Amino acid sequence: MGDRHRRRDAPQVQGSLQFAPVLWRTLLDLVGEGQDGDPALYLTAWRDDVLHLRPPPTLTTRQVNAIVDTVLRRQAHVPALGIEIGGRQTLTSFGPAGIAMMTSPTLGEALQVGLKYQRLIGTPLLLDARYTAGEVQLHLHGGLHLHPHVEGFLAEELLSSLLAIIRSETGQDLRAARVEIARADLPLTARLHHQRTFRNVEFGSGAYLLAFPEQALRLPLLRHDPVTHQDALQWCDRLANTHGHGTHAPTDVRVRDQLRVLSPDARRLSDVARALNLHPRTVRHHLELLGTSFREVRADMIREQADEWLRHSDLSVEEIAQRLGFSDARSFRRALKLWTGLTPLDVRRTR
Repeated sequence: MGDRHRRRDAPQVQGSLQFAPVLWRTLLDLVGEGQDGDPALYLTAWRDDVLHLRPPPTLTTRQVNAIVDTVLRRQAHVPALGIEIGGRQTLTSFGPAGIAMMTSPTLGEALQVGLKYQRLIGTPLLLDARYTAGEVQLHLHGGLHLHPHVEGFLAEELLSSLLAIIRSETGQDLRAARVEIARADLPLTARLHHQRTFRNVEFGSGAYLLAFPEQALRLPLLRHDPVTHQDALQWCDRLANTHGHGTHAPTDVRVRDQLRVLSPDARRLSDVARALNLHPRTVRHHLELLGTSFREVRADMIREQADEWLRHSDLSVEEIAQRLGFSDARSFRRALKLWTGLTPLDVRRTR
């Protein structure tokens, strides 16, 4: 990778995230009045720029870390703040994409709308759905230099809101078959809150996911309206094309998004090009114009996932290697050494 040393030597380089205005407003309300020297003093300066934007604004990872750090510090008496906030979310909070979802005929079709337009909704973490053994697994992906507890807060908020919205829109008391929480270092009070909310929870898995029976996708939605649904979908398409989401996003961003949702054995250039409805040569050419390559984008995404799991999970090196698509742990160690100059043990010693 041509820039791997620059990335390693300059970890302050930040990514950007789409941030839902409704969540942003909630967090700003929780910040309250700042004192001299408090990072919260400059957070409120963004308020007017953010409240009325559609699609959601792009915030730097540094900004997201700052506001969530401040909120978690001031709300330390709440054991699982992300779950509390997420449980109050409704689809009406998510603009035209939320309207398109709530007026879908079934839960499965609403899910597809949400996945397609999640950048319009403003989910700081990328969401993808996987279907296996009669189960739907909704996976959340970060990997953008978020502080571990910040990523945990955002993941818990999204998982909680997903479950609350599913129950509200179907009218069914649907229970998650399984919820996985990446972090293993949660205090007992927070663990108990997770258990009460999600029931079957696995901590320290290295991943955030919500799983439920695949048959639930056929559940009808209470507010299905075919006319409003089509109008909302057209509205979403116009917004996506006008504001640079969807087909107008930079090619490296679109490639990275697809790589995150593809299984390890389907991360070839041809697979990504097919998902983007482009010819592989076109994808390669666009990446070259951006000064990168498919191999570099893929390796960078895998490196970020590896770093995340090594630092913030109790997964063994063998399990991480398997999840990332390596043939064995030895191949993973060799690749990590090439990318970062560190072994898995070196990375874990720094957490």
